Amino acid sequence: MAVLDRSFRIRSANTALSTHVGTPAEQLVGQPVERLNLDAARFGEWRLHAERCLQSDQPTEYTFHRPAPDSAVVRFRFTPLPTADALVVVVDPPAVHAPVADLYARLMAHVPFAAWLRDEHGRYVFANPEYRTATGPDKTWDGRTLAEVWPAEQAEQFAAGDRKVLASGRPVETLDTAPTSADQLRTWHNVKFPLTEADGRRYVAGIGIDLTERVKLEEERRALERQLLQDQKMESLGVLAGGVAHDFNNLLTTILGNAGLARATVSDPSPVAECMKRVEAAAMRAAELCQQMLAYSGRGQFVVKEVNLNSVVKDMTSVTGAVLSRRATVDFHLADPPPVVRADAAQLRQVLLNLLTNASDALGGADGRITVSTGRVQVDAAFLARHPRAVHLEAGEFAFVEVADTGAGMDDGTRARMFEPFFTTKFTGRGLGLSAVQGIVRGHGGVIEVDSRVGQGSRFSVYLPAARPKPADAQAPTAGRSGRGRTVLVVDDEEDVRSVTRRLLESVGFRVLLATDGQDGVSTFRNFHEQVAAVLLDQTMPRLSGPEAFHEMRRIAADARVILTSGYGRRETLTAFDSAGLFGFLRKPFTREELLDAVFAAVGN
Repeated sequence: MAVLDRSFRIRSANTALSTHVGTPAEQLVGQPVERLNLDAARFGEWRLHAERCLQSDQPTEYTFHRPAPDSAVVRFRFTPLPTADALVVVVDPPAVHAPVADLYARLMAHVPFAAWLRDEHGRYVFANPEYRTATGPDKTWDGRTLAEVWPAEQAEQFAAGDRKVLASGRPVETLDTAPTSADQLRTWHNVKFPLTEADGRRYVAGIGIDLTERVKLEEERRALERQLLQDQKMESLGVLAGGVAHDFNNLLTTILGNAGLARATVSDPSPVAECMKRVEAAAMRAAELCQQMLAYSGRGQFVVKEVNLNSVVKDMTSVTGAVLSRRATVDFHLADPPPVVRADAAQLRQVLLNLLTNASDALGGADGRITVSTGRVQVDAAFLARHPRAVHLEAGEFAFVEVADTGAGMDDGTRARMFEPFFTTKFTGRGLGLSAVQGIVRGHGGVIEVDSRVGQGSRFSVYLPAARPKPADAQAPTAGRSGRGRTVLVVDDEEDVRSVTRRLLESVGFRVLLATDGQDGVSTFRNFHEQVAAVLLDQTMPRLSGPEAFHEMRRIAADARVILTSGYGRRETLTAFDSAGLFGFLRKPFTREELLDAVFAAVGN
């Protein structure tokens, strides 16, 4: 406490005040009031309150903020003396408070998440152990700026967040990716907020939670959900494709059977016989597409055999008119002798069709040239090393088919993504063509190379391990074989299939019994099993399925010779039930020769 005169000089001071200001009481007498640790910049405001007390003759108070470094708050209480020529000043010394930065550091030293404090210039004031461990225990943080400890891009990202906090005075949440001391990227959920000292100094405090593992698990969960969704879509498509292919195979069986019957009734050579051959060839191509649909749906299998690449290319000439631009000139350079590979012919046709379609599209409607070539080449280890997925292949002789065009070509970005599923540069494209090509080629143990430049066209070269050609197996001649005196039971729920099969068998002398479904077939077999030399039994039928009817027939006659027919693949069909005792399998659609070969094998020539 002190007593001041009207000129604001100290008349007296007690011991507590002298201790507070650090000067003996007798030395304070006569000194100006500034000796009470008043800041000159704020003395005018302090004096205004003191004069107001003298004029009003009423007590008043004034709170004074002392400058740094202690930034203390001092409260003055003014009380006028009765003589009105002086007043008593009571000074309440400040309580000792730690700076905000120190309090934050003490609070965050042991929390289980990263915490830090930076001043308004981006200089680190504090970083707790969790922060140091996560971001780099070997780094020196204290007193260093963001630019001194982080890469430029990262430092600017953090500094921008700090500026936003200081400008708004509100907390800001961010999701940041930051490297660790091991150069691994970690994902952090950061919350930044402002802190201010009593003297006005400002800081940006931050608390971060490492979400790396959580983000990874979330990404894995989303990937799994996408995969499940894709699997569901593919399963639905598979069911649809399988059903369509099954029904379509029955139609093709009718087409092939009738074409075979027509061809058998005319002499060869004959214009009609040639037309029938073309019908049969087209139907067999359609059958191969059905087998592809079944394979993609998981309900079929590809038939791998020795394939003449020249024949595959020649087969495609019949469809190039519908696929290629009318302004495209197509040249063929086919090797002699023809290169042979072990592959599924239908798949190779699909590869060639996609490559020809892309080559035609690359011409953009302008005049251009497409060249299709086949040949053989010796592949060495250096060639295979250029293809990471081909490292398991052995060097040696490979066959190739190549499609080149004089079209627009591709830039680096397109070449880098051309095999990605669903990537396309076409307005109406689906982005599945080249992806399917790559999958088929890899599935056959081959590689594909692409050479393309903008304005210089493209060249796609497919390399497959070569096989030595073998002479084709001679088919058993149908002439001279007769079914007279023997009976065949045909069980199928498709009327057209039953009809054409009956006519094909009757054309070589067989007597034919017909049944419309599995139950009808079992009943007919029960009545005529002693006469039936062989049974043609469809797999999928109402009431009793093929496998169920087969087992019933075996109970009636253990030596029944049953040939199962199906539009699905042999492996899938025969593993669907216990096929012990089944004589044979005939896949739909079948030609006249294939049908007769199967039946004569069962009954004997």
